[in-house]
Amino acid sequence: MSIQATKEASLYWIDTDRLTNLMIESEPIRNWANGILRDALSEKAEREWCLAALGGAERLNWFRQAYPSYEDIFTHSLIASFLGITPVTMSRLRAR
Repeated sequence: MSIQATKEASLYWIDTDRLTNLMIESEPIRNWANGILRDALSEKAEREWCLAALGGAERLNWFRQAYPSYEDIFTHSLIASFLGITPVTMSRLRAR
């Protein structure tokens, strides 16, 4: 896995066995972790649907609606990669 921070950020890591044990021991931690997993799975499913069902222009529109300020934060090549299109296609779509 690769992570690129585009501004100052704090990242935390916890061993999966330790997190599993904490989830077993504590209902609030279990609910918190399950909520994060549900949200991540939902976001992934929505993105996968977008990539499979929509053309380039529709993907860019979806991205703009789902992540309104991200186009100002991330480079266009990163956004193109996220959307499964080439940077050239991204540039042409933005020019429209």
